[in-house]
Amino acid sequence: MDRKNAQPLLDEVMDVRASVRQEGDDLFSEWNRDGIREAYSNSARNLAYYMAFRRKDMRALQEKLIPWGLSSLGRLEADVMGTLNAVVRTLGYIADADVGDIDYRSSDSFLERNQALRKNSDEIFGPAHEDRDTRVLVTMPSEAGQNYKLVRQLVESGMNMARINCAHDDASVWSAMIENIRKAADETGLSCRILMDISGPKIRTMHLLTSKRSPKLDVGERFLLSGDTSMTLPKDIEIALNTSVPEMIGKVEVGQNIKMDDGHIEAKAQERVDQGVICEVTRTVKEGGVKVKTEKGINLPDLDFKLPVLTEKDYKDLDFAAQHADAIAFSFIKDMEDIDMIESALGERLTKEKQDMPIIAKIETPEGIRNLPDIIQRAAGARPFGVMLARGDLAVEIGYERLSEIQEEVLWICEAAHVPVIWATQVVESLVKTGIPTRSEISDVVAGSRTECIMLNKGEYIADGVQVVSDILGKFEDHHYKKTAMLRSLSIARNTFDTKE
Repeated sequence: MDRKNAQPLLDEVMDVRASVRQEGDDLFSEWNRDGIREAYSNSARNLAYYMAFRRKDMRALQEKLIPWGLSSLGRLEADVMGTLNAVVRTLGYIADADVGDIDYRSSDSFLERNQALRKNSDEIFGPAHEDRDTRVLVTMPSEAGQNYKLVRQLVESGMNMARINCAHDDASVWSAMIENIRKAADETGLSCRILMDISGPKIRTMHLLTSKRSPKLDVGERFLLSGDTSMTLPKDIEIALNTSVPEMIGKVEVGQNIKMDDGHIEAKAQERVDQGVICEVTRTVKEGGVKVKTEKGINLPDLDFKLPVLTEKDYKDLDFAAQHADAIAFSFIKDMEDIDMIESALGERLTKEKQDMPIIAKIETPEGIRNLPDIIQRAAGARPFGVMLARGDLAVEIGYERLSEIQEEVLWICEAAHVPVIWATQVVESLVKTGIPTRSEISDVVAGSRTECIMLNKGEYIADGVQVVSDILGKFEDHHYKKTAMLRSLSIARNTFDTKE
């Protein structure tokens, strides 16, 4: 290739670099009006540069760079400006052009940017295992308060952090769990931190009224969704349900979608009545219908209505968590105002010694996705911060078709922000519940290895699940880090040559 042909390409990259710097600096200045802690300032600026870079379609530029051996734009998340500078400097050498003081970052500086994410992960999850960087988070079953042997087995199998779900049990059970977790960590010499997960404003089915002996809902059937605790069955309706958030039912309009039980039942609002809304089932995951139960989630993806991120129960649970947890997770985070409410609540509860308590934002709504950069800078600008990719509720809200695309975008944005991500929902669920994994579950663990932590839910074979996930992570991390394939030697390649010698 003629080196002179590199000059137009250099000019194009220089223009991109200039616009990214200008727009990124403007965005960072806007974020920094309320103050960003010094330890996170460089990461927040890098996130601002990344958002400026990704607002444009760079595919044509990438294709032009590849013949010159310059493909790093597809992996620039950790250090946006440093990567652009390196491309400019290299093109300058190729084109024999003056690029001014734009230069490569020093090795130490580049390493510092790549280490920022690991440092932030250590602050939240504690030290990583020797053979893997990705941690394992496990939801504690109720029996963890009485069964010390189980807790110790989980720690020895590779659990790095224990999740206590505040939607279940109570403070006495949580205290017993924490005592066993701390004891197991002390006796084994292994690190295991405690994450307390605050429930948030989850809309659930509360009471069931039915004339059916075995209440199921199938396609074409109608049911009443009510906010009234004294509901009655309307004419020709055999199932009625009321909800944990009655005021939401008054906002539902005819034609809007309703999803229940993690999307196992889908319906449309058909008619408004005095008691609520009559809905018709449009889809179920099982032929013949799905059994209707209380305490199951309700999603209203078409409804533009915001609930306070903390409920009355959450404030009480937070009193306990502020004293006993190593980190606290918050559900249904949608915008910066939610972070401000959380910060206010923490400020009233955290002791001086715990002022830097890490928090985790569970991203599970379209609003949370749309506002993710603002959420990150507001939260991480105040304290150690991570994101939980709650794929269950998120899939119900945005649709399973979009989930694969959106989860990738979340990973990229969080990497640019140097913010650790927890890969959650139904990881090795079959293995944990039955003792037998599926092929797709193993592939899901491999996909999750690009994050900083993988979460497993409770089940009879949870200890086996932790061991399997830990083993997979240890093996696969030699092959891949984020978007980059790690080129260790392959046994297949070695064998190919060994057989010819």
